[in-house]
Amino acid sequence: MERTLVKIIDVCRSYRIESTFVRDLHENGLIELVSVEEEEFIDEEELGQLEQYSTWHYDLELNLQGIEVVRHLLNRIEQLQFELRKLEDHTK
Repeated sequence: MERTLVKIIDVCRSYRIESTFVRDLHENGLIELVSVEEEEFIDEEELGQLEQYSTWHYDLELNLQGIEVVRHLLNRIEQLQFELRKLEDHTK
């Protein structure tokens, strides 16, 4: 399956966010950036995450550490919900 890459500069312009914020997310392992010929891109499938992180950062004023904590807690909740569904299905 072919990946669709979007230029970071275009994403930043569209979402009205700073490119340094996007790079910081990448450096903290929250999103993946791809470099092609000295230009940075993001996979189209990660745009939803980026939009969510930018909302948390700019609207809720969460710093990167706060974003990491919220992401970790949401992942943990999803994992626990999955395990609960498995247990419920098993008991039927």
